[in-house]
Amino acid sequence: MKKRILILYEKSKKIGMGHYYRCLRLKKLLKQKYNVKLSKLIKKKKISILSKNFDLTILDLKTYPSIKTLNKIIIFEDLHKKNKNILSIDPLDIYNKNSGPEYFVFPKGIDNIKYNFDKKKRINIFFLQGAKDSNNQLNKLISYVLKNNKKINFKFKIVSKKFKKSNLFRNIQILNFYNNPCTIYKNVQIAISSVGNSSFELGRIGIPTIHHTIEKREIKRAKIFEKLNMGIFINNKLKRIVNELNKIYLDDNYRKKLIKTRKVFFKKKKQIIKTY
Repeated sequence: MKKRILILYEKSKKIGMGHYYRCLRLKKLLKQKYNVKLSKLIKKKKISILSKNFDLTILDLKTYPSIKTLNKIIIFEDLHKKNKNILSIDPLDIYNKNSGPEYFVFPKGIDNIKYNFDKKKRINIFFLQGAKDSNNQLNKLISYVLKNNKKINFKFKIVSKKFKKSNLFRNIQILNFYNNPCTIYKNVQIAISSVGNSSFELGRIGIPTIHHTIEKREIKRAKIFEKLNMGIFINNKLKRIVNELNKIYLDDNYRKKLIKTRKVFFKKKKQIIKTY
């Protein structure tokens, strides 16, 4: 008889969609061996009751209460360390215990994408600030690049991933968000991205990426990526965007080294299945 696993998640405009999409992928990964139920958690005080009839409960929440239950539980990203006796997996927080690409749930088919870069064709620049742009950064980034269009030494098209088609700029293709974004990634040559789940996905493909974020956790991650030569972190120094775009496009050796470095780091052997 298959063991039963319950996965509980949070999602909202403020929290974002990362927890939810990770759980969707996790369910697909685990249902090959287990009976898996996926559910949105409404009241955190009910965790013990909800987990009672399951062999294992996996929690993916923005913040955690102190959990007192005898039921077996694994949690994602208990940043405030409220539950030291419960196994915590922190895929995005590099250098923590149980962290890094080995513990990240990548979308199905991502390793089938072959990165392509052809200077004879128009280059697609992919702008991404999470699934919902919770911090309202996309308009600022896209506006800056378009205003400095003449300083960019190649022809390009901007691709933006958002739910609502609110950008009215020219030369922009706005895409709906998908749980499996591989259809988007296969046509991207350069990315300007926040430093959440998608930064790992872009890295696994090798897509050269410029990182921008105002989230404290992501800033720390972006600085680590820059130190490891996996893409610069621009913070609020937007002038660096144009210089870096030109460098990625014009300097073949720089671009190829960046691609290779990113692929090597993000294609580490999976450990997440062993955890369960």
